[in-house]
This record gives sequence, C-alpha cells and structure tokens, in this order.
Amino acid sequence: MRHAIKTYISLLLLILAACNQQDDKSNLEKALSNATEKFPQLPKGKLNQTDFYKLVRTVSFGKPTIQLQFYTTPGTIKDAQQVVLLINPEGDCYAIPLFSNTYRDYWNFEFDKPDPGVKKVNTTFEKEFMNAIDSLHLNDTIGTGSRILVELLTSVMHCKAVHESDSTQLTENVLLTANADELQSEHMDSCDIRECENFEVIRKAIHPSEYFYNNCAFWDESNNRVFLLNDPVFSKKDRKKKYKLSLKTFRLGCTVQPIYM
Repeated sequence: MRHAIKTYISLLLLILAACNQQDDKSNLEKALSNATEKFPQLPKGKLNQTDFYKLVRTVSFGKPTIQLQFYTTPGTIKDAQQVVLLINPEGDCYAIPLFSNTYRDYWNFEFDKPDPGVKKVNTTFEKEFMNAIDSLHLNDTIGTGSRILVELLTSVMHCKAVHESDSTQLTENVLLTANADELQSEHMDSCDIRECENFEVIRKAIHPSEYFYNNCAFWDESNNRVFLLNDPVFSKKDRKKKYKLSLKTFRLGCTVQPIYM
C-alpha cells in the first residue's frame, strides 16, 4: 500500500513538473510572439518563435529568482536582431528588443540622427526596459530595477567597463554594417566629429576629477555602442524611490558603403 502511494505521489510530481515546464514555455512563446507583433522590425518565424529565435544564454539571480534569457535571430538573417526576455519569480515574461544600430531612434544615440531610409521604431530602449520592470512588478524601492539593468549589461550582453585607455578603440573603429548598402552612407568628417564628441562626454563621466574614477560606462563591443549610466549603483538616497532608468547611448564607428572590386 505504501509503495503504491509513493508511486502515485511520484507520478503526480512528474505531471506537475511537466505542466509547469509547459506553462513556462507558453509564457516564453507568448512574450516573443507579442514582441514580433508589436515590432515589425523583428523577423518572425513561421511557427513557434521560441524555435525560430536562438537562445544564446540564460542568467538567473536574486531570491526569489529573476531570470534573463538572451535570444538572437538565426545566422541566415542579414541584419541580426536580438531580444532579451525578463522573467519574474512567478514565471511572467516581457520581451525587450535589443535592435541593431540600424534602428538609431530606438537607442536614441547621442550626437546622432536616424537614417531617413529606415522606418522608425517609435519607442526607445529606456521605455521598453521601464515597461518591463513595471509590468512584471519588479520596480521596487530596494534596487531590483538597477540590479536587473546591470545584470543585463554585464552578464547577458557581456559589456565591459570603459577606461580612458580604451580611447583609441572607441574613436578609431570604422564599422561596415551587415546591411550597409541599404543605409545612408556617412561622411567621414562628420563621423569623426561624432566619435570625438562621444568620447569627450564618456571621458568626463568616467573620470570627472583627477582623484576620482566612476565606473558608469559599459561598452557593448560586439554591437559597437556604449551605455552611460547616470547612477549605475542604487545609492542610499534612492532607497525609498522606485527605479527610474537614466541612460545615454553612443553609437561607435561609421556606416560606409561597401566597395566592390
């Protein structure tokens, strides 16, 4: 009799676990599908988006656990797009697009303007991030929103802290994008000016005085952009306030037309 009860309980636990896994997958699929419907700039698979988009990495942190899942489009897509799924402890999901630099209005790049030939996204990364933490009830007064952003930049996107020694790489990186032939070519002089303006702002932020260094800039080298946070660490003065993202983003490199020989 006891053996039969143990067997029944084991089967019940397996069924519950399978149901939970199915629910989790349904939530992921729904979040990705909603994102592809909301943003036509995101390529869409014919069937399940969780099968079409490739899962690159998953990062879990906190107690109770918060999760970030990083997805990218298949290698056959010319202008690769990325999406991160933010998942709260209850399993609810929100998809935040991480568009390529083609969509400059989404990143609201400093000293830059959108390519006139590219349809605007009509929202920004800042807005989508805030929508995510608000809708998932993760925007509290104990710094959860700040922790999520830092985990996203460092653990998920593998950004690295910017140092003054990076100046050469930051200002002398000419980027030929995957779809450069479809974008408006930049004049090298104006691009050089933008690059210098970028680094001057970044330099002043990371080294505001001779004896003080502020680790507030993050370099997404694989996507040629730098994120500058006004307050990357949740300070004591903000303990009773909900998180409000304040971000400056800089596009590195120049978009030039390919030369065919």
